[in-house]
Amino acid sequence: MSVSRLSRAQQAYAVVARPSVRDRARNTRDDAGYLTDRDRELIYQATGQRIGEGQPNAGWINSLAAAIAADRAMGRLAPGQEITATYLHDLSRRYDQSSPGRNPVAGYLEPALRYLAQRGGGRLDVSA
Repeated sequence: MSVSRLSRAQQAYAVVARPSVRDRARNTRDDAGYLTDRDRELIYQATGQRIGEGQPNAGWINSLAAAIAADRAMGRLAPGQEITATYLHDLSRRYDQSSPGRNPVAGYLEPALRYLAQRGGGRLDVSA
């Protein structure tokens, strides 16, 4: 039976072809593209992973970088808003509350806070 011979209700549930690998690759977003220069430096100091601007990261960035990029993409961190100790504590708290015992950023929290304390704060990041 062809799709055209199905009733309207059946047509709504007709099987839709899966997108090709090329289409899926085109629709994936570049998480690292949301990071500012200061975000990248903080991530490097806290995790040791250097994330270059505009460079592919072989499909993988660490959990701290992914969380910061997601917050930038969703607007939780505004363009130009600098990452603060308060933000990092809140990020860690959100993970603790959503999945106790499975906090992927907990191991990066202390090095990130130490870097922020050494760097000083209170400036606006205009590299976004």
